[in-house]
Amino acid sequence: MTTFWAQYARARISRRRALAATGVAAAAAAALPLVGCSGGGGNGGTVRERSELGYDLLNPAGPPRQGGTLVSANAANFGTFDPHIGIQVASALFPRIYNVLINQSATRPEFMYFDLAQSLEQPDETTYIFKLRPGVKVAPNDLGVPERDLDGEDVRASLERVKTDKATNNYSFASNHIESVQVEGDTVTITTPAPYAWFQNRIGLFISAITPRELMAGDLKRLTNKAAGAGAYSLDSVTEGEAARLKRNPNYYRRDVTNNNAQLPYIDALEIRVIFDKATQRTAFQSGQIHYYMTGSGDEARSLGDATIQRDPYFAYISFTMNPREKPFDDPRVRRAFSRAINRQPFVDLVYGGDAQADGLVQWSLGSYALPAEELEATYQPFNLDEARALVDQVGGIKVKMMYPAGTAILEHNQHIPIFLKQMDDAGIDIEQDAQDFGAWINNYRDVNYQCSLALNQPYETPELPLNFHTERGPFGDGTYIRGLGDPEIEEAVRKASAEMQTDARIAAVLEAQRVIYAKDPMMLPLVTPYNHLVWNRLVKNIPSGIGTSQYIVNSAWMDL
Repeated sequence: MTTFWAQYARARISRRRALAATGVAAAAAAALPLVGCSGGGGNGGTVRERSELGYDLLNPAGPPRQGGTLVSANAANFGTFDPHIGIQVASALFPRIYNVLINQSATRPEFMYFDLAQSLEQPDETTYIFKLRPGVKVAPNDLGVPERDLDGEDVRASLERVKTDKATNNYSFASNHIESVQVEGDTVTITTPAPYAWFQNRIGLFISAITPRELMAGDLKRLTNKAAGAGAYSLDSVTEGEAARLKRNPNYYRRDVTNNNAQLPYIDALEIRVIFDKATQRTAFQSGQIHYYMTGSGDEARSLGDATIQRDPYFAYISFTMNPREKPFDDPRVRRAFSRAINRQPFVDLVYGGDAQADGLVQWSLGSYALPAEELEATYQPFNLDEARALVDQVGGIKVKMMYPAGTAILEHNQHIPIFLKQMDDAGIDIEQDAQDFGAWINNYRDVNYQCSLALNQPYETPELPLNFHTERGPFGDGTYIRGLGDPEIEEAVRKASAEMQTDARIAAVLEAQRVIYAKDPMMLPLVTPYNHLVWNRLVKNIPSGIGTSQYIVNSAWMDL
């Protein structure tokens, strides 16, 4: 994930828009009734009845019919289709083209989608035994990859690349948490060097795609605009800066037992057009040229008339990041002064029109892992201007230099800046602005070359990295981006949370770790996390929702043409 930022600096795109490219955004568990716990088990590879699958449907209708081309637009280029390295719009298409062993929902951790693996056993806290599903067959392709079933050697080859190639997006996970991969027939056994609470989430990220091993042989530059996997779709064509087209994989293994065992997916093709201008995207949606559109706000979504609105929480945020190894942030009173000076409600109201919520150390969109809003407001991060001013006076005044990426609207960063500066001025805190080119800002952030920063943060779908920001070695364990307070109690609390394998006990440990960090006056303060609003043409039915980005590999949607 360190590589994510390095590549992000070169790409300079909005991750939120990339994730919207396939028409699925992270969903609000609180807003939708969800039941059941897992789907896709058994030898048949079938989609079971909705109550067992544990996800909800927007604009439900049936019986589903096959056909149609689902068209969308995106305001960024595709980048490489290399499934372990790509981060631009192509990365949002990886779950359509490739497979993962299993996928765990970020919004609902009890939801487990079994894909290439049909079952998982854990005889102990460091051993994961996956039994592979037969019939997960590679799509027709022009790369010379045989149309065969994926097997254990494909799993080994894919994970070995992710583990050893520092350029891969999930290298930090694989290199630190995969000790061995053993294959015996249709069984793959993965061991970790120590209990690791986030293993199932990290192994199921789409950047850990299992590819046919032939794809990884030879010149990987051919994957710039080519692909070959066993997912629901295959890459038919791509023209950078213009459009990409995916077509239905006739070999796809999954079927819908609720609809006469119909083969999935129902939609014949996906077309993603590159339209950089937001107003042009909106016009295209209103005229029916594209079938879904990521709006800029809830108000815009609600203004578009007869459309299906998918309102989902995002997983990223902007934070105020302090370097505790630079004065004056080695003084807990200074860190507390900033905390008390921050009023998160204007960010919710003015930046997002009410379509956001205030964050604690773990963002609210992670559900039960986040501290309750009432506890945050009353105890841990109350807005208290009088206390902030008193602390400023107590330390003899506060004057700091704050860096931030200039000219970027990612996460509406440019709208956060004036609000934040005004709040600090109200508290008597003197901020010297240090606006930097995006690439320079990321380099300085990575190298911890700053006093403080109004910082962008990528989507975090578990509490792991938000908590790791507060540890001695930082979010990636290598001292980059930020280093925490070096407090032994914080180190132990975060370690305990990351080693707790039982869900209820892990939730309790994550909550306690946040309380421990607050008691030391934290050096990273997330502000707010917004909702996304994706609007759909009403002819698109059975849109999967409620399970976050796990929706990418659910193919229930169909088009009523």
